[in-house]
Amino acid sequence: MHTSGKIEDRVFGLSNRLPPLPLVTRESKEYDLLSVSVEGAEVAYAQQGRLALPPLVMVHGWAASHKFWKYCLSAFSPRWRVIAPDLVGFGISEKPDRDYSIEGYSRWLGAFLDALKLSRVTLVGHSMGGTIALDYATEHPERVEKLVVSNPLIVGSTAFSARNRFFMLPGVRRLLYWGSRLGPIRRYVEKDFTAVGALDPELGKDVTRGTYQSTFASLKAAAKVDLRGKIASLAVPTLSIGSDCDGLVAPEQYELVPAQQKACIRGAGHIPMIEHPEEFNRILNDFLTGANHESGITNHGH
Repeated sequence: MHTSGKIEDRVFGLSNRLPPLPLVTRESKEYDLLSVSVEGAEVAYAQQGRLALPPLVMVHGWAASHKFWKYCLSAFSPRWRVIAPDLVGFGISEKPDRDYSIEGYSRWLGAFLDALKLSRVTLVGHSMGGTIALDYATEHPERVEKLVVSNPLIVGSTAFSARNRFFMLPGVRRLLYWGSRLGPIRRYVEKDFTAVGALDPELGKDVTRGTYQSTFASLKAAAKVDLRGKIASLAVPTLSIGSDCDGLVAPEQYELVPAQQKACIRGAGHIPMIEHPEEFNRILNDFLTGANHESGITNHGH
C-alpha cells in the first residue's frame, strides 16, 4: 500500500518531517530523574522526550538545579530529548572535593556528554551555566549544533552588584551559608534571583543544597572570569538572552556575547525561564527553528 511517508516517520522518529507542534508552556511533572557517573561522582539529570530525538542539553546556573528548567522540559520534549543535569556540587548530584572553576566545569560538561554518549548537542546555559556553555562551545565547536545563553557572566569583575560582592567576603559568606538554612535569611539571599515576586520555595531550597566549597569556590571563580578574549573566536550559531531587571548579574553582560542573535526580556529578573516562561520558550523555540522574526530577536553580524 502506498503511503506519504508520514506513518513511517512517526514510527522511526524522523521528527523533522512532521508538521510543527504547538509550543505548550507548563510545569513539567513527566520527566525522568536519572543518574550517571561523571569524573567519579554520581550526577543527577532530568530527561524528557524520546531517545531518538535530537539532544537539547540545559545547564543551570550557580546554586540552582534541573528544576529551574521545569517550564522548558514540557515545552521542548515533543521535538527534543531534553536533558537537564544537576551540576556536580549542586542539586542532588554528589558534591565531592574538586575543581569548581569555570574551566573545571567546562571539562566536566564534556565528560557528562561523553557519559551519555552524546557526540553533538544543542546547548542552553543560564547564568554561570551560560558561562560554562560558552567556554565549552569555544573549546569544542564540533560538538555544539547551536548555543543559547541567558544572563551569562562574561566579565566577573563587573558582573555583580555591590550587595552581591559584599556577600562574597569571607566572614559574610560563611555566616550567610549557615544562616540560609533558616527561612528568613534564605529569602534575603534569594531576593536578587527574581524581579517577579518571591522565589518559588521549592527552587529556594535548591539554592542551599551546595556544600560550602561548591557554593563559594564556584562563585569566586565566576567573579574572576573574563571570557571576552576567548569567546571572540566563538564559531557556533549563538543566541544571547538578557533581562532588563536582573538584580544578580548586570544586564549588560549578555550584550558582551558575540552572538549572531540577541533578545532582551523586559520586566524579568535573573531567571526569565521561571519568571516569564512563555516568552522565554518562544524566543528559544524561534531561534532553534529559525523563526526568529516572531520573538523580537535581533540579528547581529560578526
